Amino acid sequence: MSKILVACAAADGHVNPFVPVVDHLVKREHEVVWLCGRAYQNKIEAVGAKFIGLPEDFDPKGMDIYEFKPELKKLKGIAQIKFYIKTWCYDMAIPTIGIIDALRKDFEPDLYISDPMVYGPYFFTEKYNTPSINLHVIPLTLSSRDHGPFGTGIGPADSFLERLRILFLNFLAEKIVFRDLKSYCNKLRNGMGLKPYDHIFNSFLQSASTVFATTIPGLDYQRSDMPKNIKYLGPILPDRKTDFTEPEWWAELQDERKVILVNQGTIANDITELILPTIEAFKRENVLLIALPVKTEIKDLPSHVKTAEFIPFGNLLPYVDVMVTNGGFGATHMALAHGIPLVSSGGSEDKMEVSARVAHSGCGINLNKLRPKPKEIKSAVKTVLENTRFKKSAQGLKQEIETYAPLHLIAEEIRILTKS
Repeated sequence: MSKILVACAAADGHVNPFVPVVDHLVKREHEVVWLCGRAYQNKIEAVGAKFIGLPEDFDPKGMDIYEFKPELKKLKGIAQIKFYIKTWCYDMAIPTIGIIDALRKDFEPDLYISDPMVYGPYFFTEKYNTPSINLHVIPLTLSSRDHGPFGTGIGPADSFLERLRILFLNFLAEKIVFRDLKSYCNKLRNGMGLKPYDHIFNSFLQSASTVFATTIPGLDYQRSDMPKNIKYLGPILPDRKTDFTEPEWWAELQDERKVILVNQGTIANDITELILPTIEAFKRENVLLIALPVKTEIKDLPSHVKTAEFIPFGNLLPYVDVMVTNGGFGATHMALAHGIPLVSSGGSEDKMEVSARVAHSGCGINLNKLRPKPKEIKSAVKTVLENTRFKKSAQGLKQEIETYAPLHLIAEEIRILTKS
């Protein structure tokens, strides 16, 4: 069997999809070393991988990301994406390469599997011709002539003028907005004896032997210039938890009321952005509203509003009629795996891209803002519930998700890449 180095950012949305993958690889007798944040050490060792910590300066160690890097609070959209790329992708690459280099003295990987944030393994792919898999656990960062630059939330053009606009925005992004980051990255690559990137996003994606997009074509954009090394994997979904203790109100999920789930996510988790406005929107409505995650008490909640810090989605989603989300990539796919239509409203990290895809696919409404007003949320939820086309689209995506077997596809790709 193969020796595999796995690496990913220290965030739930990055780690959680990797857990079943690594568990599957270990059970197939691959030897796995996993480079990640220290807060995830127990979870990593529980699936049989050897844990190695990320560079200290880039490991939040369980701290809220906005406390760990306060600069992020002041940044939105493209500016925030640039900060993420420079800090975690590029600045972290240098010490990460040192860690991997030291590790290679005793553990020479046959294959690297990394997420889009930990760049180091892809540089080793180029330098030593070792195969790698980019497990792309966020929307594809691919630049294309067919849609707007990553971070703008602009989907495919539907007119000649819109196509011209997209061409101009892509030129602007590559030649001006991200020019400083490309230069910064290429200095790093030059120090490793690697040729410079021509394109900040696409050249990086083509560094990996295979890029597995953890989504489905139905929730992505069709591209006439899709690189051949990019393949759709389908989402990696959590199983239903058999040891989950149901809260005392669980039986209410089965009454006649519509069940609305509002999910704020694990990184951008300020409840004033989406959870509190949604509660305000439905505080007098005859629905069952569940808000997740909520870590502090919200006073004067109506009896039909339930909050919790955590409920396994695999247990809850079978009862949900519509989900209001800030555009979390994982949560969106979990909802669609149950055929649940969406109201999406994201403005940080990659969430504007997820929200744009929700609208483009027809499975929900994109409110296109970080802090929607209660009346906007209420109107969108009612539209999604009353217009059957959203449910029909979500059900179609559910059926598409069911055609994918992610763990099998990864195992087969590893066999091909390592010739084992």
